[in-house]
Amino acid sequence: WNSIKHFGTPLDYNQSFSLSYQLPLNLLPLFDWINADANYTAVYNWVRGTDLEDGTSLGNTIANNRSLNINGTFNLERMYNHIPFLKAVNDRFNKPLNRNANTNRKQVQKQKPIKTKNEKDNNEKEAKDSKAEQQKKALPKNKNSFEQEITLLPDTTITVNHGKRSKRLIISARTPEGRIFKLKYRKIDQNSIRIKNKVDSALKLKITVLPKEPLENKSWYRTAQTVARLLMMARNVSISYRNQYSMSLPGFMPTIGDAFGQTRGAGVLSPGLDFAFGLTGDSYINKARENNWLLQNDSVATPATTNKTEDLQIRMTLEPIRNLKIDLNASRTQTIAKSIQYMYAGNPTTQSGTFTMTTISLRSAFEGIGNANNGFRSSSFIRFCNSLDGFRDRVEALYAGSIYPAGTSLAGRPFNPANGTVNKYSADVMIPAFISTYTSMSGKSLSLFPALSRLLPNWTLRYSGLSSLPWFRDVFKSVNINHSYKSIFAIGSYNTFSTFQEYMNGLGFITDATTGNPTPNSMYNISAVSINEAFSPLLGIDLTFNNNLTTKIEYRTTRVLSLSTTSIQINEAVSRDWVIGLAYKLNDFNLFGMGGSRRIKSKARNKQPQQNQTQSTSTRNSSNPNHDLNLRLDISYRRQASISRDIASMMSAASSGNTAFKLSFMADYTLSKMLTMSFYYDHQTNTPLLSSNSYPTTTRDFGLSLKFSLTR
Repeated sequence: WNSIKHFGTPLDYNQSFSLSYQLPLNLLPLFDWINADANYTAVYNWVRGTDLEDGTSLGNTIANNRSLNINGTFNLERMYNHIPFLKAVNDRFNKPLNRNANTNRKQVQKQKPIKTKNEKDNNEKEAKDSKAEQQKKALPKNKNSFEQEITLLPDTTITVNHGKRSKRLIISARTPEGRIFKLKYRKIDQNSIRIKNKVDSALKLKITVLPKEPLENKSWYRTAQTVARLLMMARNVSISYRNQYSMSLPGFMPTIGDAFGQTRGAGVLSPGLDFAFGLTGDSYINKARENNWLLQNDSVATPATTNKTEDLQIRMTLEPIRNLKIDLNASRTQTIAKSIQYMYAGNPTTQSGTFTMTTISLRSAFEGIGNANNGFRSSSFIRFCNSLDGFRDRVEALYAGSIYPAGTSLAGRPFNPANGTVNKYSADVMIPAFISTYTSMSGKSLSLFPALSRLLPNWTLRYSGLSSLPWFRDVFKSVNINHSYKSIFAIGSYNTFSTFQEYMNGLGFITDATTGNPTPNSMYNISAVSINEAFSPLLGIDLTFNNNLTTKIEYRTTRVLSLSTTSIQINEAVSRDWVIGLAYKLNDFNLFGMGGSRRIKSKARNKQPQQNQTQSTSTRNSSNPNHDLNLRLDISYRRQASISRDIASMMSAASSGNTAFKLSFMADYTLSKMLTMSFYYDHQTNTPLLSSNSYPTTTRDFGLSLKFSLTR
């Protein structure tokens, strides 16, 4: 806490509070897969207001700011490992494949047998090995069994160490006469058992321990493991939630005290501990007015302001099969800013903000934009226009039986569509229809801001398992397949109607500018919404050959759908890209005859040992720079188009677009430690979609540069 005082009264007071907590569940062995923590901070500020010459005060300004952050991570793989069967499944599928096993096997098979000088000795050795193998086959089938003679004594137990490293055992016991004895035992671990039979006198037994066939060798067990691994595809989950709220309230009359910036008046602390620690909302203004803490003066109309931000991030990693990784992410962010004029009756409030949320818009992603011959026809756009009447009827049904609010020209009368009905092209109708047509969200909701239950994820996919296949392993060092999808529904900005009067649950009426009658409409004045969709890439392949040549091939698509409620149009901008990249590096490339090393004659070469000469030559060669040649080729082909679709007339027309081809080649060569030479060539061609907007262009650029560095 700190404050600045002036003539006995503080000019400014600032207070901050912070609290952090980590959930101790990860300390318990059963919940070691959970990590969760929370952080809460609050700031309280009081600023002295202006005093007039007659001694009256215009009030002080109080403000608070709180921030709550909650984070949680769930390692599901660690949770699965608490079950022995699932742990065995994870150990089996997490074991890396041996890339060189088959290669080494092939090399061994290709090797010719080496003939030794003592072929006779080798033949004798092979004969002995063959005889030993036949004797091994002649052994009884229970050769893996363990046999031991034991003596059971009264009131005692005995432990037998069989060393078979298994709990799946067949155990039998026989008396010296050959009779079967029923043995009672308990398995201690994989290598020992404890016999618990109670006998009246000493009894000799011969026990046999035979391990059963491992479950891993049974086809049904391996199938069950494969199914279990598929069901355990979710490997980890993380959740992050952020909530921020701030309020600035001018015209606050009470001063502050010494404890937590509070003043006690009439038994109530002002502005209150809840305000000081950020535990308030918009309703605090009503509390302050009821306690007569606010300056009620119409001539001083500085409103109270509040700002609220909610941000939710959810991430999940899926691994359905080996080397296939899918990252899911979902997010929802909403900001709300309010300006509340508390000095007037009814607390007139204006609101603005933004909204973004991940969604899936695959339904119309691949239908195309059409062409000039069919009028750039879009089946999704036609479906959207045809659904507007149904959505308008559903919105109007919400006003059935409502009463026009007080203060309007039709106050007290029941709602009559003849006096002004729901506009077919209003945001209340078009935005729900837009969401229903172009996204995979449920079409039943009429909300302008989709609820959390309608949140849909985006994803990124990567598969690297092809490099384990025999043919790919012989040609490539690595083969990666990439895919990524992102789609975001966004409301860039919005505000509220100044003439809005609420009826119920966010529904209400606004004054029609032409007739002056109240017409049904929500409080939100949203001029535009958009869907930003991107496959980046739709399909991408990264290849690294065994000779270190790298190749990258990608096909990308982007689409931006913008619904304008002011111009009553949908603007669709589409881009299709092909990208090819090649890169290769030549080490110690002799471009100008500089790759070899120079021989230095030595007068004492006959006297100097050969080993010292070799070391001297290698030392001189190590000082020479490595003349590397780096080559890179990039090729891209892009088609762009922007289509304007008029909703009222259901007509579409191209507004802009072009086709672009680009080729870039670059070569870097190291001449010395300080000198590098570079050559580049760029070729670009642009062909416009509409010849009336621009004309085709072709650009070629090439050059040679030398770079000299003194810092190497």
